[in-house]
Amino acid sequence: MRQRRKDDATVDAQFSPSSSPARNQDDTKVGKTSGANATSVYTESAQNASLLKARCMKDFLARACFVGIFVTENMLHSTYFELEVDTMVHNAPAKKDDATVDATSSPSSSPVRKQDETKVDAKNGANATSVYKDKAQTASLLKARCLKDFLARACFVGIFVTENMLHSTYFELEVDTMVHPALAPLPREAAVALHLVLIVFGFCGAIFVLLSSFDTAGRTALTKGTSMMLVFMGIITWTWWINRHGMPYWQLDPYPFWDIRCSAEKKNRTVHILKNISIIGALTIFQQMAKYEQDAQPAKPSFFEGLITALRPWTFTSTLAPQLVSLAVLRCMLKLELPGYRVTLALLFSLVAVQATANLVNSWRDFVKGVDTKESAGDRTLVDNLVSIQTLQVLIVLSLTCWLSFFFWSVIATDFSPVVLGLAVLGTFLAIGYTAGPAPLKYLGLGDLAVFVCFGPGVVAYSTTILVGYVPLEVIVFTVPTTLYVIAILQANNYRDMEADQHSGARTLAILLGPRGSLAYYGLLLFSAHAGAVAAGYWYNCLGATASLLVLPQSIWLCLRIQNQATLRTQDEETAKSAMMFGVALALGIMTMPGTEFSMHGLGATALVVVVLKLFAD
Repeated sequence: MRQRRKDDATVDAQFSPSSSPARNQDDTKVGKTSGANATSVYTESAQNASLLKARCMKDFLARACFVGIFVTENMLHSTYFELEVDTMVHNAPAKKDDATVDATSSPSSSPVRKQDETKVDAKNGANATSVYKDKAQTASLLKARCLKDFLARACFVGIFVTENMLHSTYFELEVDTMVHPALAPLPREAAVALHLVLIVFGFCGAIFVLLSSFDTAGRTALTKGTSMMLVFMGIITWTWWINRHGMPYWQLDPYPFWDIRCSAEKKNRTVHILKNISIIGALTIFQQMAKYEQDAQPAKPSFFEGLITALRPWTFTSTLAPQLVSLAVLRCMLKLELPGYRVTLALLFSLVAVQATANLVNSWRDFVKGVDTKESAGDRTLVDNLVSIQTLQVLIVLSLTCWLSFFFWSVIATDFSPVVLGLAVLGTFLAIGYTAGPAPLKYLGLGDLAVFVCFGPGVVAYSTTILVGYVPLEVIVFTVPTTLYVIAILQANNYRDMEADQHSGARTLAILLGPRGSLAYYGLLLFSAHAGAVAAGYWYNCLGATASLLVLPQSIWLCLRIQNQATLRTQDEETAKSAMMFGVALALGIMTMPGTEFSMHGLGATALVVVVLKLFAD
C-alpha cells in the first residue's frame, strides 16, 4: 500500500499542479473541512475549489465572448423596440410561460441531481490525498450521468458534424469560391490544405466532445476536442465571414451594423461573427473547466485513454511530415497532377496505419523483454495496465489489416510495379522487425537506419510512385531534412531509455555513443535538418525552404530541454511535435514560394501556422 501511494504521489507530482505549496495548502483545507463535517455544504474551501470560478483573465474573457452576442442583440432590440414589436413580435405566436419552462428544465429541481451532488461532496471528503481512485471517476462533473447530459453534448456538436458533412460534399466548390479567395494571394494548394484541416478538426473535435461523456478520459477528450473545435471556429470565421469571397468585412459599407442604413450583407456577417465568438467563448469555458478538474482531481487513465496511449498518435507526425513536404514538391515545385483527394488521403491513412502497427508491436515486445518498466518507461500502455496484452494484439491485427488492404490495392493499381511491391514489403518488415522477429533491429544498433528508410527515401519513393508514376530526385532531396528530424525522435527515446536498454541487452546507437555523444548526435540531427532544408532550397532555387528556419528556436529549445532530467520522460513526444512543425513550415514555404520570388504573405502565413501549432501542441 505504501509503495502504491508513493507511485501515485510520483505521477501526481509530474503532471498535477497540486504539487505546489499553495495548492497543497488548499487541498489540506478541503480535506479537513470535509472530514470535520461531512454534511456541510457551504464552506469557504468549497467555494475556492469551484470549477466555475474565473481564475484568470482568460476565464473572464471566455464568458464575455460567450455572452457578447446576447448583450449586443438585446441592445439592438432596445434600439429598434417599436419597429420590432410592429413587424416581428406582434404577429408571432405566444410563447409558453417562462416560469413553467424554467421549472421543468432547471436541474436544481431534480431529486436525482441533488442526490448526485450529495454523493460528489461525500466522495471528495472521503480521501483528499488520493490520486487514482474509482470514486474520482464518478465524481467528475464532465461525465454524462443521464440521457440529458449526453443529448446536450450531441446538440452542441450537431452543427459541427452537419457543417462538416456539407464541407466534405461541396469540397471543390467551397475551395474555389470561399477558401481560396479568402486566402489570396496564397496558392490554391494552401486553400485545399486549410479546408482539409478544417474538416478533420471539426469531425475529430465533435467526436472527442461526445466521448467526454463516458469516463475520466472525458477530461483529456474535452480538452483536445475543444482545442480542435477552436481551430475550426477560427478558420471558418475568417474564410466565411471576415474575408468572405475575398471581400474583407471592413471594406463593406461605412455604416456600423446597428445603423438602419447598414447593408444586409454586413448585418448578416456581423451576426455570424458574433455567433462564432460566442461559440469560441463556450468552448474555452468547457476547456478550462476540464483542465481545472484534472488539476483538482487527477484520476487514473481510463480504457479509452489507454487505447490512445497505445497508438501513440503524436508519433504519426513522423509519417505525415515527410509526406506533406513530398506533396508540396510534387504539386507546387514540379507542377505535377495528383490522382485525387481520395487516393492521397487513403495513402496517408494507410501509412499512419503501418506506423500504428510499429508502435503497438514496439510496446508489446519492449514490455515482454523488460525494457519498459514502471519506473522509467515513457510508453505507459502496459506498465500501467491501461490495456491488456490481448487488446494490444487485437489492435495490431486491425492496424496491420488496414495497411495490407491499401498495400495490395497499390500493387494492383500500379500493375505490379517492382518499386511499389519491393518498397512496401521492405517497409512492412522494417516496421515490424524493429523490435520483433529473430533479429530485432533496435537491439542490433540498426534502429536509426531502419527509421531513415521507413520514414525517408523508402516510403517517399513508394508514395510518389503511386501518385505520379516515378520518383523525382527533388522529392527525395527535400524530404531528407524532415527525415533527420524524425530520427531525432528515436534518438530522444533511446537516450531516455539507455539504462533500461542496457539491462535488457539492447544495443541502440545511444548506448554506443554514450551520454555525451548521444546529446551531440541529437543536436546534430536537428541542426542538420535545418541546414539540409536551406541547402536543398539553394540548390533547386526554392526560396520557400528557408521557412523551415522559423522552427529553429524550437529546435534550440529541444537541445536545452533534453539535458533536464525532470522533462526527459516526454522528450520524444516534444520532438515529434516539433518535427510536425518543421515539416509543415517547409511544406508551406515550398507551396507559397516555390521559386526565387519572395512572398511576404507566404512567410507570414507560414509563421502564423507555426505559432498555432506550437500553441496547440502545448
